[in-house]
Amino acid sequence: MSIDVPIHGPGHNEPAEWETLNALIGLIYDSVLEPERWNETLARITAALCPLSWEAAFILWESSSPPRARFVAATGLAAGVQEIYTAVYAGNHPWSRKLMRYGNGSVVDSFDVITREEFAESPFFQNFLAPWGIDRLVGVLLDRRGGERLGLLLPGPGDRDVERLKRGLRILAPHIQRAMRISDRVASLELAAGAARAAADFAPFAIFSLDDQLRILAANSRAAQYEKAGFIRLAQDRFAFAHPATQKKLLDLVRNPAPTGLAFQAIGTSGSECPVLIARISPQSAQHIGGFTAGASLIVTLGSSPGETPVVEIDRVAQWFGLTPAEARLAVALAGGQTLQDYAALRAVSLNAVRFLLKGTFRKTGAASQAQLVAMIARLPAPGDN
Repeated sequence: MSIDVPIHGPGHNEPAEWETLNALIGLIYDSVLEPERWNETLARITAALCPLSWEAAFILWESSSPPRARFVAATGLAAGVQEIYTAVYAGNHPWSRKLMRYGNGSVVDSFDVITREEFAESPFFQNFLAPWGIDRLVGVLLDRRGGERLGLLLPGPGDRDVERLKRGLRILAPHIQRAMRISDRVASLELAAGAARAAADFAPFAIFSLDDQLRILAANSRAAQYEKAGFIRLAQDRFAFAHPATQKKLLDLVRNPAPTGLAFQAIGTSGSECPVLIARISPQSAQHIGGFTAGASLIVTLGSSPGETPVVEIDRVAQWFGLTPAEARLAVALAGGQTLQDYAALRAVSLNAVRFLLKGTFRKTGAASQAQLVAMIARLPAPGDN
């Protein structure tokens, strides 16, 4: 949706009307969520506030040590101007050096910091700006980051009246400052969210984020295959296990408000099993205008990553031989083909610690060697056998 900004005729000497400025402020904040609109917003600002022949405007980050510039948005610039400026003049001309000294929020007229005659002698004017007759600049210092300054710069011929432009910029400057900072924050959050989504989609198991009503707030790309396999139901954006006893475990966890975790084996409609980990976390919420939005309170994962042993198998071995969870995990890993070195590396523990754990496993199972331990585990009855 576009906003029609009232445009005054060239050379209009009256103060910018509040209707015009309010419309420009709206465009500035619209550009926060749609950064590609900044160029259009700058065009509207120049058309509404600038005198005749002042058609260019740009926002850029600039540094003098080392000299560099990064354009954020621009309007009214001839082809190649941004590239030439960045390569040759960034941070290395009279306007840039003098404007760097001003504080954030300042609206600066170049005629107040360097005389027109002095500027006309500079290589920046003679070799770059002279063909366009540009020898004056009105700038707004917006932000500082390290050695860089962010500024809105509007150049043009110095024989025009720019009082109306400066009055308008003094009103718009704090809004542009806030909009730029909000835009940076939104971009940072989007990058973090994008990285989280990419990591979740790369995971070899399904991941769900649920609220207290078991509504699905987020799910990775592997979620659908577990519904197709008959382990879960995803009706009306709500999460449920297909097996009643498994669903009861989830509901019992929901009723417990304390942060905790639960690991068990879900049963599918075909009777197959799937390892499940559920974390009950402190409820997440975000404040917005008008109140709060509830976020995740449960994180559910389904499936095993490569090389991971299902929780039920570890529990079964532990109960059969009277092992601790750590001893049972080692025994099952050895039965799955891992070496002691593999297990130590995977668990980030020393090889001596693993050997000590193995001695306790031998003592409780009666095995005299790793091969005998593996054979004893292989002879265990399958779950449900008598």
